[in-house]
Amino acid sequence: MDALIEITQGGQDADYRVDLYLGDDGVWPPEPTASDTVAADLDLGALPAAVAGAATVPEAVVGFLHASPESQAFSDIGVHLGRLLLPPKVREHWSRPGVRRTFLCLDPELRRLPWESARAPHALFVQPDHPVVRVHRRVPGDEPITDSLPIRVLVVRGDDDDDIGARDEVREIKRVVGGAPGRIEAEFLSRPTESDLKSAYQRVRPHVLHFIGHGTRKASTGQPALRIVPPGREAWLLTPTYIADLLSRPAPRLAILNACRSGETADAVALTDVFLDSGAAAVVGMQGDIRGTAAALFGGSLYRSLLANEPVDRAVTTAREAVYADTGVSDGARDWILPSLTSRVRPDDVLPDLSATGARAMRIEQQFEKEVGAFVNRVHERHKLLKGVDPGTGEPVERLLLVVGESQVGKTRLLNWLRRRCAVRGRRVRYVSFDRPNPVDVLGDRPTRFDFLEVLYAIRDVAEDLPNLPEGVTSAFDRFNHDVLHLAEGRLPPDPPVPTPEPARWPRLTGGTSHHVAATFESFRACLGRAAQPEPLLLVFDHVGNVLDSAFRQQLYDHLIRHVADGELPNLSLVVVMTNEQFATHWPERGGGTRVDLDCIEAEEFRALAEDVVLAVGRPIGGPHLQLIEALGAGVATGKWSPAVLGDLENIVRRMR
Repeated sequence: MDALIEITQGGQDADYRVDLYLGDDGVWPPEPTASDTVAADLDLGALPAAVAGAATVPEAVVGFLHASPESQAFSDIGVHLGRLLLPPKVREHWSRPGVRRTFLCLDPELRRLPWESARAPHALFVQPDHPVVRVHRRVPGDEPITDSLPIRVLVVRGDDDDDIGARDEVREIKRVVGGAPGRIEAEFLSRPTESDLKSAYQRVRPHVLHFIGHGTRKASTGQPALRIVPPGREAWLLTPTYIADLLSRPAPRLAILNACRSGETADAVALTDVFLDSGAAAVVGMQGDIRGTAAALFGGSLYRSLLANEPVDRAVTTAREAVYADTGVSDGARDWILPSLTSRVRPDDVLPDLSATGARAMRIEQQFEKEVGAFVNRVHERHKLLKGVDPGTGEPVERLLLVVGESQVGKTRLLNWLRRRCAVRGRRVRYVSFDRPNPVDVLGDRPTRFDFLEVLYAIRDVAEDLPNLPEGVTSAFDRFNHDVLHLAEGRLPPDPPVPTPEPARWPRLTGGTSHHVAATFESFRACLGRAAQPEPLLLVFDHVGNVLDSAFRQQLYDHLIRHVADGELPNLSLVVVMTNEQFATHWPERGGGTRVDLDCIEAEEFRALAEDVVLAVGRPIGGPHLQLIEALGAGVATGKWSPAVLGDLENIVRRMR
């Protein structure tokens, strides 16, 4: 059962009315279950002595909140707010067994108050089994999200001020999401320019926008804003207009704003409203300056709970409880009070549901753990690939993409990352590696380098990354198996008898002409087209240097790749991975395709990427890790370096205690 507490004021100087509604799934009865009243002055005379003296309760409480990072008086304030929130008649019914969630709809004048500190008699907002969430309007909207995994997160650090603990908060978020590489994809921006933020936002289209920095007010209008200070440039402001016009296409499902630096709780409320009015489903705003250690603890706990498929209100409550247990009880610190969640939809509907797909995603993460490792960076290359093979709604699929770069720059890891992402999203992939490192593994007289028939057999025989194939895929190549038995001997195939006998799996080419080669490919393309139904199929060709140059250029490209690129096989797209040398020897001069180039990495990027590896492995950044990074960094002090060094770092860190 859900509860809704609505506090309204009928007119100036009128007493507040507190109405309690009890219902299921956010459906409230037409009349309140219980009602009571609260004095228009919010019982000003009963305020604890530590906060008394101001003209109104909001002025007294909010002023004390901003002036006092630590005080045992917060408990007394919470008792006072608890009496306002749950007057006797309301509390009697609200305390019934079975109430599992409470929505709080407040008169605009009351939204500044830190209700998160309320007690009755225990602290109300730190009970994960009974979360309390503010709502933007009386009835939370019915707006379930249909997006599939991964949950996309964009973390924006607006300032380089270590006093706000931004670095610790970012590190903790990286450490948590690094343990769930298939379920959460996070991109981190540090002090971006306006164009950088706009570009990243449209690229990521985040479910979660997490801002860490300073809040301020625009001098010319007095509007609340978020301040961003790009290196070497003047600060710019993320204003309500910018949010409404550029960060609402689409709006984030969840905005987390660790940005109440102006000392005005009203600014946090106003920015919350801007995001909600622009389409965000929920907003976590800060009612004061949450300190760095608490912010890191809150952020890490929040993302852990989201990964455990907790609804947003329960996740925020769990994170608030973690901060409360750390310093709120013993030191009387206010940090746990500051995070305030406001939602305009039911909390269960804010983010993609992990209950049905999370377990499968975890298995996929484990399956690809060694192949992908603590994969970092390559942000632009990743998104260029995704735009091709997994575009947004209404955008065209790129039929042919090329991943090109020198050896040891991470091409295969990038492709394995793509495979993992496709698997998490339920996309079909056939990853064909033409790599035969061990001659002992060669079957029969099959050559160590692939001719065109070997390539076709490899495509046919490789298992798809998703084990549950659509109906008909397993028999899609039956006709090819029949045809190739004859074509390989230079004979045109007769119509297949019924039933088709099982042919030899790898017949060799012993005769025939270019006409027979073309007929072989024609048969294969028809079967490949059937294998790509009813759900789209992505083919990935890796280590193509092991395909004979002539077989690739004269046969495989002309008779298969070009047809895929021209869209003649619906539902099929192809990624080809090559070194620069292989591109020169294998790829026709006008072969087409969207090219994704991978290069070695600049020396100045090493430390940041190395720290990301440590965090992605799930380790905090400590002295031994920094020493290791320093030692490895000495070898890449100048010039560019291969990301294989990060693989070495990952292996060492995993063995460290």
